[in-house]
Amino acid sequence: MLCGLVLFLVSCASSPTPRDSSAAGAAAADRSEYYEGSGRGAGLAEAMNAAKMDAVRNAVIDMIGAEAERANSRVLQDVLYSTRNPNQYVYNETMERTRRENLGTVESMDMIFEIVIRVNTQAVEQVLNRHGITGSAAGAGTATGEGRAQGLVEDEQAPHGESPATVGAGAADALALESSDFASASDEEQRFIRRYVDTMTYMVYFPEDSDEDPFIMRSAVAQANRYLTSNGFFAVDAAQIESLRRDQQFVYEAETGREMSMIQWIAQRLNADMYIEVDALTSSESQGGNHYATANVTLRMFETSTGQLLGTVNRRSPRTLSRSSADDATLNAVQSTVFQAMPDVVDQSRIQMAGYLSRGVRYDLILTNTSDPRLVSEFRRRLGARVADIVTVSQTAEQTQWAVYYFGRSDDLQDLIYDVSDIVAGLDGMYLVMTRGKSLTFDTGL
Repeated sequence: MLCGLVLFLVSCASSPTPRDSSAAGAAAADRSEYYEGSGRGAGLAEAMNAAKMDAVRNAVIDMIGAEAERANSRVLQDVLYSTRNPNQYVYNETMERTRRENLGTVESMDMIFEIVIRVNTQAVEQVLNRHGITGSAAGAGTATGEGRAQGLVEDEQAPHGESPATVGAGAADALALESSDFASASDEEQRFIRRYVDTMTYMVYFPEDSDEDPFIMRSAVAQANRYLTSNGFFAVDAAQIESLRRDQQFVYEAETGREMSMIQWIAQRLNADMYIEVDALTSSESQGGNHYATANVTLRMFETSTGQLLGTVNRRSPRTLSRSSADDATLNAVQSTVFQAMPDVVDQSRIQMAGYLSRGVRYDLILTNTSDPRLVSEFRRRLGARVADIVTVSQTAEQTQWAVYYFGRSDDLQDLIYDVSDIVAGLDGMYLVMTRGKSLTFDTGL
């Protein structure tokens, strides 16, 4: 069982409907590469990754036989099953969740995760061949399923990984968290991460430049919030967002100089841990008294303090019917698609955020009046000894900015800053100027 988090966006996709007999045959061949997997772990990501590798193991058994798999179990564990990146051996967009259950508590999770997923048998076969693992326990012969795997490669035109599950590959690479990173965290830090993720506040809104009818998009936001609140998650009231967006334009420009989006600024003001942008592209038509519509919905998840894109979920609705109007059909298409997408959005946002927090929560700490560089350096050194990490962003005589990674809430960090300033001679007069989300500004008092 994997003991860490390997984070890539996972989304579910159904097999395309075959239009002719040859297409049906290809679909059947593709479906033969689907395997069940079951995983258990101390968190959702750990259990999910274990389930993926259990599916890979079942594929290996199908390819070389159970006897050969048992005979080579130690080698397979070293070269395949213990990988830190299960996603290279599966097609994430095909994952179908059949069970997700926490047998433990919020503080001490014991997660069961069961899936059906398509295995990248070409990648698995390459590992088997590279290490001489074949369909005979004695090491002779060729791997069962070689022709079938090759046929799959010929049928599969898109390279593995270039799918809706890997939207923003660069961001996914940046967010990939090796298992050792999470395992190296202390028990207390791991508990903090789980508690943080379990109690996150979400803010959902639509982008300012959306081409869709604002009424449709507000309905999409309401549907997303309805899902969040009905499942026990914290969500920012859309009316608060509307109020700030309407009345605080000048404050936003004065504070940010438009260096961040207004949505991110609002998320910081309202203390959201994650904000989700929902956008849609719709089409509709009317035939007689019937009205039809489809919607392609995109939900993007961002970490509030930095605006870092953590993942994207795309969903396309089936054709919806309304006898009232095309607008009603469009509304139904968007709302139903958002509701279907939200379970994956929540699951993946929790996984991605857990990986993002592996170094601690990032806070922007700004000190003004930093004319004494030696004093500032002493403060940074002492603070750095009591947080996970501290990185200098900029430093002038007027202002110094650091990125502080800390396993604790904003109030805890504020108390810690006062504690450190009290033991640095000359900084005992430091005081808080303002906080906004995860940004804290102090005056040194010099």
